[in-house]
Amino acid sequence: MPQFDPSSFASQLFWFGLIFALLYFAVVKPTLPKLGKVIDARDTQVASDLDRAEAAKGQADSVRTAYDESIKAAQAAAQAEVAAARDTAANAADVRLKALAAQLDADADAAAARLETARAAARASLEATVADLTGDAVARLTGIAVTPADVAAALAAR
Repeated sequence: MPQFDPSSFASQLFWFGLIFALLYFAVVKPTLPKLGKVIDARDTQVASDLDRAEAAKGQADSVRTAYDESIKAAQAAAQAEVAAARDTAANAADVRLKALAAQLDADADAAAARLETARAAARASLEATVADLTGDAVARLTGIAVTPADVAAALAAR
């Protein structure tokens, strides 16, 4: 193989150096500044994007904070409305219970009055019946005529 022939190393090194220099100056040298510009533009773009992302994150955080505060305010308002509605319902229930208690007391008083009237009427009827029966019993047993008024006077004297 001619590559490994030591007598041709010098010429191989010369041609290697010449081709390397030609390729370097023809291809690499003109593209390195362009590549550097692309890298710099990319770095600038990435930095700009990161700055915009930070700004957007800050705005999003402020929007989220405002949202959380508005949710808390809405919850507090809703709880206040629920408490007010609960108080209103409790007051209405108390008023209805007091009205119902007053109605029941009035009905109980009326029933007690009717019961007392019925009791007095029954007592009077019973006394009249007892006086008649006692007068009849005394008349049959003893032959003495006793009027119901006499029996009533004797019972009242006791």
